[in-house]
Amino acid sequence: VKDGRRRQLASAAARLEAGKWHTMRIVHKGNRIAGYLNGRKLLELTAENFNKPGGVGLWTKADAVTSFDDFTVTQK
Repeated sequence: VKDGRRRQLASAAARLEAGKWHTMRIVHKGNRIAGYLNGRKLLELTAENFNKPGGVGLWTKADAVTSFDDFTVTQK
């Protein structure tokens, strides 16, 4: 979310088995963002407007049945 507006930076297709837990990881260094699912990199992008410290959030589509567990944010 920037200036009160949600913006999708990237997307990737992934087949997920229902009823099974999966591991997501986001690595954000400077203006580079990479997204991993179950240890496999699915996304990599440069985001010039997201290079400063800020908040983290999770979002799913309204018709999605989604659970999150053990959500953590770490700084390196």
